[in-house]
Amino acid sequence: MDALSKSKGYVSLCLLILLNATLKAQDTLMVKGNVDLYYGFNIQNTDSQDLGIYVSSNTLHQLDINYAAIEITKNYKDNTFYLSPAFGRYMTNNYRNEIWALRWLAEAFWQRNLSKNQQLTVGVFSSPFSPENWKSNEQLFYSRALAPEYVPYYLTGMKWRISCTPWLTFTPMLVNGWQHISDRIPSLAWSSLTELKWKNCTLNWTSFLGKEKGLTNQLDWRVFNDLNGSVKINDKFIVQSCVYTGQQREINNWRTWWQLNTGVKVKLNELSALGLRGEIFSDSEGVFFDGISSRFSAVTGGWDVKLSQNLVARLEVKRLLNRQHENANWFGFLNLSLAF
Repeated sequence: MDALSKSKGYVSLCLLILLNATLKAQDTLMVKGNVDLYYGFNIQNTDSQDLGIYVSSNTLHQLDINYAAIEITKNYKDNTFYLSPAFGRYMTNNYRNEIWALRWLAEAFWQRNLSKNQQLTVGVFSSPFSPENWKSNEQLFYSRALAPEYVPYYLTGMKWRISCTPWLTFTPMLVNGWQHISDRIPSLAWSSLTELKWKNCTLNWTSFLGKEKGLTNQLDWRVFNDLNGSVKINDKFIVQSCVYTGQQREINNWRTWWQLNTGVKVKLNELSALGLRGEIFSDSEGVFFDGISSRFSAVTGGWDVKLSQNLVARLEVKRLLNRQHENANWFGFLNLSLAF
């Protein structure tokens, strides 16, 4: 039995336990979930291999599950306990280096309300880097831009959320390195999230400072910053833009990568919307691609249709250009996202 099949077994077991919970527990127990089903294809070459530079929705010419999860929330006074077992390509690709017992664990944390404006969270929680998370129904576009595929997807540690004002929130975090559940790094890392919300505008700044293994397999400093914002111009137009910069030091030499992407979503009516996103990604010093210099640009267009209250269908077309080799490919994605 492979890891994916075992993960599915875990999810089924957790659901079974929940269905047999006592009525008393059900008073404060909330169960939700989502399923992300997709079919990806190379428009020009039907014999092409999978999209190796991506970790989400990266298989081609086959029907696949990118992410399927159950979200279990238990509230007790000022405490919240959250558990989310999951499986799919997203989990297989991102959690493969964890020990087997943790590869199915998307999130698991305890949250304590310290006061009206302060919350403490301890455990495994979703990464604040990038507005493009693993839940496609919460993203502006189905397929993610390239940079979010190479930043942490989850963090292990503790975070302290402080609501400074009605429009400003600051969250410092002490975490177990760039991305780990099991402890493999001797020094902890610092991360933070600053959120500004004003009327129809949102601006987020996330940062990371810690030590990670680079190409030399030695621990050295890694720095990362992400600045992203969105503006809801009116009931029909949303604009979202992100800037990512990262530095990795190795033998007193700093290597840098960066990305810029901007997307626009236009609501046609209550059931459908059109979107367009452009992006540029530069890793000229090979931080992520095994020392290989890489530069990409992409344009993504999408059409969303709301089939029901909880079901959304998406059709997306992406033109991906390797700017070093002037080699462009066209890809398509068909997606069904169910939230329940």
